[in-house]
Amino acid sequence: MVLFTGKESRRTLLKKIMIWPLIKSKIPHSPGVYMFKDKNRKVLYVGKAVDLYQRVASYFQRLYNKDPKQKILIDQITDVQTITVESELEALILEANLIKKYLPSFNVRLTDDKDYLYIAINKQAFPKIVIARKKDILLMKKYWGPFPSSRTVRETIKSLRKVFPWCSLALQTKKRSRPCFYYHIGLCPGSCVGAISKKEYQKIITRFSKFMDGKKQQLIADLADEMKRASEKQEFEKAAKIKKVIEGIVYLTQINRTGLYLENPNFLQEEKQMALKELQKDLNLKKLPNRIEGYDISNIQGCSATGSMVVLTEGEIDKSQYRKFKISLPVQPAGSTGSVNRAKQVSKPNDVAMMREVLRRRLKHSEWPLPDLVLVDGGRGQVCAVKQQMSGVKYQIPVYGLAKKAEWLYPPGGEVIKLPRKSLSLKLLQKLRDEAHRFALNYYRKLHQKANLNII
Repeated sequence: MVLFTGKESRRTLLKKIMIWPLIKSKIPHSPGVYMFKDKNRKVLYVGKAVDLYQRVASYFQRLYNKDPKQKILIDQITDVQTITVESELEALILEANLIKKYLPSFNVRLTDDKDYLYIAINKQAFPKIVIARKKDILLMKKYWGPFPSSRTVRETIKSLRKVFPWCSLALQTKKRSRPCFYYHIGLCPGSCVGAISKKEYQKIITRFSKFMDGKKQQLIADLADEMKRASEKQEFEKAAKIKKVIEGIVYLTQINRTGLYLENPNFLQEEKQMALKELQKDLNLKKLPNRIEGYDISNIQGCSATGSMVVLTEGEIDKSQYRKFKISLPVQPAGSTGSVNRAKQVSKPNDVAMMREVLRRRLKHSEWPLPDLVLVDGGRGQVCAVKQQMSGVKYQIPVYGLAKKAEWLYPPGGEVIKLPRKSLSLKLLQKLRDEAHRFALNYYRKLHQKANLNII
């Protein structure tokens, strides 16, 4: 994406502001990393953002209020490259690796007297994971960074310690009689009281190092082999601990493929296209599902019920297409036959009816593009309700339900579809289902909180 060419001076900075409207459509509203390059394709600056569009746009707005060094940076920019990722943590690690790879001059010059932070491993017999300044990194065994945001670094360290626990005490010259505070909350493996050997402690630090290097897949493979060997030796407690570490890594990052991004900046987009093609094949769809809509219902006993519609466009989360629905359906009374006292009847929500109501209202909007595939959070009941509601649509839209426990796909009729757990198509649908649940739950909480305030 070339922005500017030829020789430029500070007098041309205002012209660059005029170019922003021409390139803004090419920058996504996604978390990721951006790189500014000069006319020789040299990387000038690497940064990360939760929303790439908003962050890059900020460089071309209110130019007169900017720091002089930022104006110098903007004057040298001729190209912007963005790499989209799945999470803020993944962006943080990728940013650190790109800074280490390219050593961009403005990542240092823009800070002036500000000192970037590094995540480092010190050289103690039982190494600690520490936050270090530039002046300290030569004393460290290994380090990653620099990271511009101290808040992000501290929050990241806090999250990582839950998966890779380490001891925070100073150099241990003798065994303590009582463990430290962090041992009791599972953030220290107990080296302070001799609860873990030096060799086992070093394994934790090695795992942390691989993770920070972006070698998640290799790390998980190594842990899986270690877990298998422990099980074969009937060391089931050890195997369970290793399994917990694997689950923690997966939960923490969901997707962490820094090494692949470094090799191929377009990796994520290519993977999403592969996932769509795989999904088309797995579900025997007539065409590639470029627009997939996901639906979910959120309520407690029918109160403040909400519905959500989230959208994937060409495999990308498309928040501009999200819609939310406030549902006001009469609840279904339980035990409504005979001479049961109605004052004692217990009301319960009807999720199927609520799902049908959401689809009815969605289909009233002819200005919204029709989907190539619909996914609902639930089983056969919700799927049939949606399919029935869509019977009047001009062409048949495939509808499936994705149940949380078994992660099986339910069509309106026929056998359940069991996609491989590691398949790209299942991961794509899981992402859509989880996003629909999150969006519906957030809206429910807002309505529920508002209702409680009105009662007070």
